[in-house]
Amino acid sequence: MAGTFRFFADRPLVYMKFSGETYCDECIEAQKVINATPGWSPNVGCLIDYSELTHFRSGYTGLQQVSAEMAASGLFDDGVMPLVYFAPTDLAFGVARMAQQILSPQLSFDIHVFREEAPALAFLGQPETRVSDLFAATQ
Repeated sequence: MAGTFRFFADRPLVYMKFSGETYCDECIEAQKVINATPGWSPNVGCLIDYSELTHFRSGYTGLQQVSAEMAASGLFDDGVMPLVYFAPTDLAFGVARMAQQILSPQLSFDIHVFREEAPALAFLGQPETRVSDLFAATQ
């Protein structure tokens, strides 16, 4: 699987990283694991790191299916999730903006896309300016 995640319960923050060749199915499987993690709620901030994304194989139709499945789950009905994409490359930025356009109308997410780490982390209320610093501070 190209996706990994870490839940920072004391922040509260979920960090998801998708690298290499990624498919929508991997995104939805990672989301199911996160939803089952103790302490998770639809109000927990989520940082999606696309800094190492090289291919996104599911496209527009795949994202529509993910959005519909997430909406049908009802898991996001009781809050507004701050969802931030760190998308420094053109490919990552395009995929993140496409996700923003597809997910926003169906889900109660406050979605933002950033090309730099510092503003992405700041939007989520994190004091660190780099993801590596976030991991170092929470070990």
